[in-house]
Amino acid sequence: MTDIAFVPLVKSATTSQSPNVRSIMDEMADGTYLIPDYQRDSSQWDREKKSRFIESLINNLTVPPLIVYPEDDPKSGLEKRHIVDGQQRLTTIREFLADGFALSKAEDVEYAANVAALIAGKKFSELDPVIRKQIEKYTLNLIVLPKNIDLSLRLEIFRRINEAGVPLSAHDLRLALFGASDRVQLIRIAGVFDLTREGSRRMIENAIARWKVDYPWKQHQAWAGWWANTAQSVGQAPSQMFLHYCVARSPARIHMLQQDAAQQALGVRFDGTTTSMLDLWVAHCQRESQGGGPEILPDLATFKAWFDDFESWFNTMRMFKVPKISVNSATKVAMFIAAAAMVWGKVADVTDSQWEDVDIFLTQGPAKVKQVTGIDFPVGKGKWSDHKKQIEATFEIVRAIAKK
Repeated sequence: MTDIAFVPLVKSATTSQSPNVRSIMDEMADGTYLIPDYQRDSSQWDREKKSRFIESLINNLTVPPLIVYPEDDPKSGLEKRHIVDGQQRLTTIREFLADGFALSKAEDVEYAANVAALIAGKKFSELDPVIRKQIEKYTLNLIVLPKNIDLSLRLEIFRRINEAGVPLSAHDLRLALFGASDRVQLIRIAGVFDLTREGSRRMIENAIARWKVDYPWKQHQAWAGWWANTAQSVGQAPSQMFLHYCVARSPARIHMLQQDAAQQALGVRFDGTTTSMLDLWVAHCQRESQGGGPEILPDLATFKAWFDDFESWFNTMRMFKVPKISVNSATKVAMFIAAAAMVWGKVADVTDSQWEDVDIFLTQGPAKVKQVTGIDFPVGKGKWSDHKKQIEATFEIVRAIAKK
């Protein structure tokens, strides 16, 4: 038997704690627990779902655990706990304790019989003191991840938590880890489509206050209508679509990010997947914003110009030329806009007959696309090599259409 000096990747154990609601709320107020501004929109729950959750606390029913990542603040040296999963639950509790909403009426929510008459339609301050006390003393299950681990390991842990069922998308995690960049902030708020949501406002306000990056859409109605009430909009998928567009506009710069030296400097490993390539791309944006080199990606002014192209092409397609494009084709649309902006330049330069071929490319399957353009559009399977081929094929197809 061969002796192997085995050492686990993460030496500290994941632990669990059981604080009550009041203590968590107090520590959120003093900044110990943080709901990062990159997190998913905290307006995703409607009042009925919020009410059912609060009733679970009142009746001492089990709710899913919270997952936090502790990290020492570089300025104060004090431990801060970033909420990896559970922000909607905590914002709901905080909002209710501040009388931010009244529980739904009994005809709208099927409360347990023991509390229905006592809580329906009431705000926190209107509840019986015994019930208020029950909410505040409710014990939350808190899972605490290992502290101050390397970035690459942190990303791997977050991904595996995600694979286990925590509904945080790869793009949520990407923005979580690499959001300290004006260009990444622009990518993030470019995806905002519903300006009425509290989470959307928080994202935009943070981008303006901390990064001097304004909400880029001048006319966002078509964008809002495209994503509204779709399952695909969860997890900042609209923002990821704009990221795909940016990546497609900078294909010549990609190979530099795949070098071992770049991966080591960024603390991100390229494993051949499109997900890891997007991580590298966004991580390098952050590194450049923090003064690290080399400068590979375009500056903020270029990103803003790219967005103007994106908005012009998207609005024209959605409102006039290809109204049936689906959010299921968001990545394909992003790649097309990147190619179209570089091949045609202006939307006005596309003829009506060319728009007919564009419609086929964006709404039909590979067989029909090949019939019209003579070019194969490959199927993506999550690998960067496949995704790169799709970008290259999109440019070929756009050039072929432009020559007609």
